[in-house]
Amino acid sequence: MAKQKYGYCPKCDAERELMVKTIEQTFPVRGEPVTVECEVAFCRECGEEVFDRELDFANLERAYAEYRRRKGLPTPQEIVSLRERYGLSQRALAKLLGWSPATVYRYEKGAVPTPGHGEVLKMLADPAEMAKLLERRGDKLSPREFARVKKRVKDLLERERENLLRARVENLLGSYPPGIESGFRRLNFEKLVGMIAFFAGNTGIFKTALMKLLWYADFLHFKRHAVSISGARYAALPYGPALDRWELCLALAAETGAITTEFELKFDYEGEVVRAAVEFNKDIFTPEELATLEEVKHRLGGLNSKALTERSHEEEAWKLTPRGEIISYEHALRLRWEEE
Repeated sequence: MAKQKYGYCPKCDAERELMVKTIEQTFPVRGEPVTVECEVAFCRECGEEVFDRELDFANLERAYAEYRRRKGLPTPQEIVSLRERYGLSQRALAKLLGWSPATVYRYEKGAVPTPGHGEVLKMLADPAEMAKLLERRGDKLSPREFARVKKRVKDLLERERENLLRARVENLLGSYPPGIESGFRRLNFEKLVGMIAFFAGNTGIFKTALMKLLWYADFLHFKRHAVSISGARYAALPYGPALDRWELCLALAAETGAITTEFELKFDYEGEVVRAAVEFNKDIFTPEELATLEEVKHRLGGLNSKALTERSHEEEAWKLTPRGEIISYEHALRLRWEEE
C-alpha cells in the first residue's frame, strides 16, 4: 500500500492529503526544453497542483538525466568514479584541467556539465588520454599527486594491454579449459612467450628446434609436477611435436615485440630463426619451472634441429598420436628422459 502523503494546499489554505499522478512536464536545461515523465502532487480535496520539495527535486533530476543522455554527458557518479580511478582529489582534478574546484564539486553534486567539459571528462576515461594530459599539465600537481596519478595510469594501460592481448590470443588460438591436452593449465601466453625468449636468446634458434625444446619443457614439467608450464597444446606434425597453430603463436609473440623472426642460412641449413627481442623475465616463473627450463636447455640446447627432430620421433607421444592431432599430456608419463 502506498504511503499517504500530505502537504499544504494554497487553494484550500490548509494541510491536505495529496495524491500523486504521473504527467509530462518540460524543463529548461541549459537553454534547451527537456520533456520527461514526472510525479506531481495534487490536493485530493480540490485537485489543485501542490508543491512538494521531494517530488520536484526528483523531477528536475529526471530532466537533467535526460539531457545528459541526449548529449552523452557523464553522470555525477561517473565523474566521481573517474576521479577516484586515477587517485585524484576534486582539487587535484581541477588543477589538472585548469578548472575551479567549485566546478568539479558542482558537477559531482548534480550540476550538468557544459558540452565542452563533458567531452573532456569522457575522453579522460581513456588512460592514454590521461597520460597525455599529465604530460601537458602534470606540473600543476604536487610531486606526490603526480607520482600517484602516473602510477595509476601506467597500471591501467598495462592492464588494458593485457586484456587486449588476452582477447587477441583467445580469438586467434581459441579458448579452452584446462585439461589433459593442455597439461591441466589454461594457456598462459606470457609464460609461453617467456619460454620462447629463454630458448631463443638474442643469438637465435631455428623454429624447428625451438618447437621441440618448448614441447620437452612443458611435457617434462608435467611428468615431474602433474601440470605444464605454459598450458600450451602441441600437435604431432611430420617434423615432430610443435605448438598447435605455431604460426599464429609466433606471429602474436612478434606482434608484442618479444621476438623477431627471419629466414637465415646457417651451417648449410636454411630455415626460420627466432630471436628474443626482450630480456628473459624469470620473475613470471616458479623456481620449479625455471629448474625445468634450465634442465631442458642444458641437456638438449646444444642439439641441432635434425637431432632434436630425430629424438622426438623416438618418443611414444609422437609415435602414437595421428599426424596433425593434439598430443595428450598423458604421454609425458612415458617421456624418455631418465632412461638416458
